[in-house]
Amino acid sequence: MDALGRRQHHAPVRVLPHITKLDDALGDFIVRVTCPCGASRHIEPEALALLVGLKVTLAALATRMRCSQCGKKVAEVVAVARPRPRGRGQSPPE
Repeated sequence: MDALGRRQHHAPVRVLPHITKLDDALGDFIVRVTCPCGASRHIEPEALALLVGLKVTLAALATRMRCSQCGKKVAEVVAVARPRPRGRGQSPPE
């Protein structure tokens, strides 16, 4: 398989290793769930907290998650930084 075939499906984002629970950093991050089959999904921590609670660790969450494409247990659940808006802001109309 060439380099293009092994390319990851998600954009390179900054992983936040200091985040261990869904309520860390006031939820100002996104949870990335990655499967060995190559599937990847970004989930808002608020949506996960409604299902499993705020005090759940990402490691405990990884044992409960299944891939939506292949049905296997997911390999990795990490917190990543929210993407920042690109470009310069618009000046207010005068």
